[in-house]
Amino acid sequence: MANIAFMNAAADGIAALLFPDLEAVVHDIRSGLIVHIANGFSKRKVGDASLICNLPELDQGLDVIGPYEKAGPNNRTLRSISIAARSEEGDIVALLCLNFDMTALSQVQKLLSGFAVGLQPQARPAPLFSADWREKLNDIVEAISVEHCVRRRDFGRTEIMYALAQARANGLLDIRNFVDYFGEYFDISRATVYNYLRAIPPEKN
Repeated sequence: MANIAFMNAAADGIAALLFPDLEAVVHDIRSGLIVHIANGFSKRKVGDASLICNLPELDQGLDVIGPYEKAGPNNRTLRSISIAARSEEGDIVALLCLNFDMTALSQVQKLLSGFAVGLQPQARPAPLFSADWREKLNDIVEAISVEHCVRRRDFGRTEIMYALAQARANGLLDIRNFVDYFGEYFDISRATVYNYLRAIPPEKN
């Protein structure tokens, strides 16, 4: 049998979880009155008439209706869902209506949409990065990671040697202290870097 006390507790719990944007209202269908409100913002109060007369789905045997949108106070948009509790005979005894205020989310969505439209990423200015050899090494490693489907931290000898070969082809070995940086980058010794270099076939002219 439907337990209105449980529905009241459920209303309190759900409203607390989604405070302050959710209002939970329990309707006693037998009396036609609102019997409980948690985090009320629709200016209704306990004892008001339920006015449940616009949910034809209830007559079709549905116990969960929605979500559906409706207008709230102060031009707010509410997304609502109604949950029916029935007696053992199948008659509706109570209705728990959850009204979620979508206004704040809609404002955030508009803000994010504005960023997405108005702040499209642009091509990186080449003059600003042409001398940034660390950035170039990052680009090389990222390309290898995508090509070989291997994360940087999982690079083995093959991937590291490939990165070293690409670095050499891009002139990075001419940069002072690059070998030391490369070793720190992959957590290998300076000697290992030179061993890898000797194992890499010479570039073709």
